Amino acid sequence: MPRLRFGVIGAAWIADRAVLPALRAAHNADAVAIASRSPNRAAAMAKRHGVARVHPTYDALLEDETVDAVYIALVNSLHLPWTLRALEAGKHVLCEKPLGVDASEVRQMARAASSFGLTLMEAFMYRFHPRMRALRESADDVRFLNASFGFALHDSGNPRLRVELGGGALLDVGCYTLDAARWFCGEPDAVSAVARVGAVDISVAAALRCW
Repeated sequence: MPRLRFGVIGAAWIADRAVLPALRAAHNADAVAIASRSPNRAAAMAKRHGVARVHPTYDALLEDETVDAVYIALVNSLHLPWTLRALEAGKHVLCEKPLGVDASEVRQMARAASSFGLTLMEAFMYRFHPRMRALRESADDVRFLNASFGFALHDSGNPRLRVELGGGALLDVGCYTLDAARWFCGEPDAVSAVARVGAVDISVAAALRCW
């Protein structure tokens, strides 16, 4: 089986600490290129992970014919435009969560992937973890699931606290718990929620009902 050659768009922490090491350890994939708004940061990351090429722009990476697939590690508000551009360039896309900031964005990306005959995937890695897959296979007819995810955030300049960048608790960490609930219990037929809102939603509590 040929190895899938990945280009990385964005020199984010998650790419450095999680995805690039995983690609380096994979038996069927390689990271071959990276692009970032910070060339020095990208160059340092490429050196740490044995990535051969650092491109000066995201567009330059998408023009790289040796790249088969793109991993997008950008702020949430940039997932839609760069996913669409990657698909238009003929690249499969693995995009960080949340895939879009609302359902209409996700539908647009899904339609584009389908029209180009390419794979689009949201980076929920735990769906492929052996322990989680074994747990899901052993859990039949789940009647109740309680999930929570949170952490303290004190940096007022963090992108998670900026609405124009797609910040907020629901998109940043709530998407994990909602995805897990849908995976184990199926699609809900009723949803209710309360939120504490500042510049963005600081916390969200939701109840999903599945009959």
